[in-house]
Parts: sequence; C-alpha cells; structure tokens
Amino acid sequence: DEIPSMARLLAAGQRGEALEVTPAYSSCKAANIPGKGRGLVASKVIRDNGLVLLEPALASGASYAEVAEQLCGLVEGPDGCDATLLRQLLSLSCWGESPTSVPPLPESDAEEAAAFMKREPPNRNPEEFEEAKKLLLEDAPNPDAAADFAPRLRRRLELVARSNAFRSAADPLGALAWHALSPAEQRDIAEREPARMPSPRVFLFLRAALINHSETPNAVWLVAGSLILVRAIRPIVPGEEVLLSYWPDIDSSDALSRGMYEGFGMSCSSVGGAPEFEFSAEQLAELAALKGAPAAVASRLAAVGAGSDVAVAFDEAAAALSATISKAEGVLPKSLRAFLEPRFFQAQLTLQQGAILTARGDADRGSQLQKLAVKQIRSALHILEGAWGKRVLLRLLFAFKGALRPSPAMMMAVGSGEVGEGGTEDFSINLAKQARISPEDVRSELERAVQEVFGDELLMPAVLSKCGIPE
Repeated sequence: DEIPSMARLLAAGQRGEALEVTPAYSSCKAANIPGKGRGLVASKVIRDNGLVLLEPALASGASYAEVAEQLCGLVEGPDGCDATLLRQLLSLSCWGESPTSVPPLPESDAEEAAAFMKREPPNRNPEEFEEAKKLLLEDAPNPDAAADFAPRLRRRLELVARSNAFRSAADPLGALAWHALSPAEQRDIAEREPARMPSPRVFLFLRAALINHSETPNAVWLVAGSLILVRAIRPIVPGEEVLLSYWPDIDSSDALSRGMYEGFGMSCSSVGGAPEFEFSAEQLAELAALKGAPAAVASRLAAVGAGSDVAVAFDEAAAALSATISKAEGVLPKSLRAFLEPRFFQAQLTLQQGAILTARGDADRGSQLQKLAVKQIRSALHILEGAWGKRVLLRLLFAFKGALRPSPAMMMAVGSGEVGEGGTEDFSINLAKQARISPEDVRSELERAVQEVFGDELLMPAVLSKCGIPE
C-alpha cells in the first residue's frame, strides 16, 4: 500500500483520526544486541530521511494503566483469547528491569525472527493460550496463582507499557503550536477552549518497542494519527542497529539527573557517547550555570522597576549573559545542546538593544545590531551536533514572536512540579515588536528545522500558519 504523506499524517492527528494503513516493516528486522537484549537492525540500505518503520498503534491511552487495560482486552477479548499476542507482550521488557532479562531471539530460525513482534491474526487456540499463560505464572508463589491471572497480567502489562510505549501528543503540530504560546495565552485557552489543549497520550507499538535509545541516534520518530513513523537522519547500512532518542529535546545530563535511564535498565555506557557523562566537577558546575542563565536573564529583567532605564537593564542583562556563555565556552564543548537557549537569548537581547537604539533615533546602529543578532542565531544553530529537533524549531518560533522562553528541561520541571535550574517559575519575556526576526531572515535554517521535525520542508508554511506567524 502507498505510504501516507506527512501532510496526511499531520492532518489525521489534528482530526484525531486513526489512519488505516498497512505497516511497513521491510527496512528493518529484529536482532539480538549485545548488552541491550534485543533491537532492530537495518535489513537493507536506508537512505537519509528514508523510511525505517511505519506502524499503527496496538493500544493507546491517557496513562500506562489505560494502555494496560486495552492490552488485556486484546489478549482476553469477547471474541476469545489471543495466544500469539500474549506471548509477544510477555516477551517485552518491563520497567525497572534490565533489557537483557528478556529471552533472546531464535536466530537459528530466520522466519520466526523476521516475524518477531509483527501484529499477527489472533490465535484463538485455547491450548496454546494456556501454554502462553505459563510464561506469566511460572514464577507464581503458589499453585492457585492461575486464579490470579487477570490482575497479574494487568500489572505486568502496565510495566511493559512504561518500558516500551511512546509518549506523544496525538496532534504533534497542534502540540508545537501550544508550546509556542506564552503561559498567559495557554491559561486563557485552558479556561475558554479546553478542547484546544494538547492531549498527551501513551502509544504502544509492537515492532517499534524493540528500538533502543541512544544519545547519538541515527533515526527520529513521530507519532500522528495513531501511527508511528520512524525516519533515518543519516544513511543506515544493512546490519546496523536502528537507534532513537526517547527524549530528543532533553539533554543527556538532564536525563541522567532525573533518573530517566534507570527505569529502562540503561547505563551511560549502553546509550552511546555523550560528553556530559565524562565531565569533571568544574565542568558540571559551569554546565549548571549555563543551564540556569536563561532563567537568570528573565529574573533580572522581571525585576526592572517602572522608573528604570530599559536600555540599561537590557545592556546589563546582555553583558551578564555574554560573560556566562564565554566562561562556559572556555571549559565545555561548544557544540553542546545546552548552549542553544543561552545563545538564542543572547541574540534576542541583541535584537532588543537594536530596537531600543532605533526607537531613540540611532537607526544605523540599530540595524547593525539586528544583522548581528541574525548572525548569532545562525551560528548558534550550525555549531550544534546531531539532529535539531523540535527544540530548535521552538527556538526559532520564539524568535519570530519576540519572546524569551525557558528550556525544555525547565518546562518539564514546571509541568511535573520538580525543581529545575534557576527555579520552577515558567516565564515569557516579551520583547519589542522591532526585536523580532522574520522567517525570511533564517529561511534555510527554518526549512532544515521543519524537515528534521516533520520530514518535509514543504510543510513550513503550514507550521508557521498553525503557530500564528505570517510567512
């Protein structure tokens, strides 16, 4: 069957529609991965931006418990039990356990390995279902555990969902537009039109559940219309493992400090190279200061009194931020993603300084600073290593709107009630209308960001329109 276009997938997500498509599995196959348990490897050459996997969700819900309930209904449904699906689900790793604890693939049986974790027609054979149940009950503490099968299965499948499901908004384009709003705009919509708020959901995909996490991924994923689409971000050769970032917009150091690796049974050595894992105490201190810089800028500007000179306040904020960035660049790799927000803030403060000079009659210097800010933004982007992702796209959207907004890690801390660097208060500092860049100023960078997030740069007008930004 024809693979749906990205525009069609996004449209389905916006409508809340579950597209009926035939899964595309042929580019990859299941394999045993040393030290990781199982994974997916390329079965043929996959070109840059090529399709790795397209798969409809087996189950989805607002929580892991809801997903587990759906899975139980599929295993023991009104039409009978499904022995094949039960075996598949029980062979997936559980939250809090090592991924190497799952049984290895039968590599001697090529046919069975090729079909591993593909959705199969229901197997209603009661004898085979009883055999499959033993996989769950074999470690039961008493001989009457069979009577406890249903609650045991529900608990097990909730752990399976926590370890293998993907968390995403059903409407990724709508979610992007939501995150591009200010806190005040979000509160207003939540009160007046709650249906417009993004609805994060949990999706379980049998085949995609096998893909392992890496801090240096070679593929990216997107969920829309109850489908997951996995694309390569560089050529992948046959036999090479397909790797995703489970949290593409979160730095390695933030993931480590929040215990995000532990629940998946991952370690620093198993997730690929990340320079933060090798930092000294001095470097970690500078990294913390760098991550706290955007909130420090916001606090400084928020404290400016009504009678204060705005130009002086922005000059002082810009000088302090530049000093923080310069000091961090002296001890940290300059390509770290942690530099993204501070460097964008630096450029946006430069834009504001230029706008103030223009408003006070010095149009020449104001124009010079605007050109410098555009150069700073481009430099901040092109020095980054790896995929740009939604994090970069949001930075550009904030620059188009003239808003200083926090980093993804801080947004996550605010949403969960945790304490993040620089405090837990969300913020949006609105700059002058003249302190904005236009999409045309950074067109090539914007096209690349849209391409990397949605797989098609031609969607740029739709992205800008959805986010309320004139092209």
